[in-house]
Amino acid sequence: MTNQDRKNYEKIEHLIFDLDNTLYPASSKMDAGITSRMIEHTAKHIGVSIEEAAKLRKERMPIYGTSLGWLMAEHNLTDVKAFFDAVHPESEIAELDFDEKLRPFLQSLALPKTVLTNSPTVHANRVLNFFNIRDLFIFISDIETNGLQGKPYENSYLTAVFEKGNNLSNSLFFDDYEKYTKGYTAIGGKSVLVSDKLIFPGEKGTFNCDEIIKDFFNQKDYSKVDVEKSLPIIKEKILEQNPELLPYACISSIYDIPKLLNFLE
Repeated sequence: MTNQDRKNYEKIEHLIFDLDNTLYPASSKMDAGITSRMIEHTAKHIGVSIEEAAKLRKERMPIYGTSLGWLMAEHNLTDVKAFFDAVHPESEIAELDFDEKLRPFLQSLALPKTVLTNSPTVHANRVLNFFNIRDLFIFISDIETNGLQGKPYENSYLTAVFEKGNNLSNSLFFDDYEKYTKGYTAIGGKSVLVSDKLIFPGEKGTFNCDEIIKDFFNQKDYSKVDVEKSLPIIKEKILEQNPELLPYACISSIYDIPKLLNFLE
C-alpha cells in the first residue's frame, strides 16, 4: 500500500464481527448442529425428505442470503419463533468448547467492537455469554434487530456500522462467509474473510489461506490481493478455472487481527 493509498483510508477505529464460525472456529460442533437442525426443520415444513431439503436449501438459500429468508419467500414460513426455537434450542450451547483466551484477546484489541449476526437475539446472547464476552461489544446487530433481513442486505451492514456513530471508512468487518464479506465490500466497506481455506466463486476449488496471509502481510495491503503479482501459485493452479479471485483479505482466525492492524498504523 503506497502512501497515497493510505490517505484514502481512515484509521480503523471500529471492528465488526460475525458471530458463528468467526468468534469461534468453524470446526466447532455447533456449525454442524445448526445446519442439521435447520435442514430437519426445513424438511418438516416443506414436507420432503432430509436429503431433498438439504438439496433445495443448497440451491435456493444463496438467493436470499439466509435459510429463513428463503423459506419465508418460497415456502410461506410464517412461524419465525418456531423456526428459531428449532434451530437454536437451549441445548445447543453444549456444542461449543470454551476458549479461555478469547476474552483477554478481544480486550487486547483496544477498539470498539460490534457483532453482526444472522442469528436471533437469544442465540447471540447465549453464545456471547457462554464465552463471557457479551460486555465487550458496544452493539449486537442480529437478524431480529434487522427486521429478519440480515446479511447480505445493505441495511444490516449499515445498522452495524452507524448505530454507534461509526462509518464505513473507519470500520473493518470480519466474517467467515464469502457472500457476506463480498456484500459489505460492495457498499464501500472494508472486509476480511476469516477462514483456513479461501472459497472461490462457484465453490469450484479451495486454496489454503496461509499462503495468502503471508503475501497479504508482506504487501501491507488489507483491501485486496493482486493476483497477477502476488499470488502466482493461485494463478497457476486455480485461476484458469476461477477467473475472479475474492477482492479482499483473508486471515486464518481472528487471532491474526493484531498483525493486520499493525500495518494500518
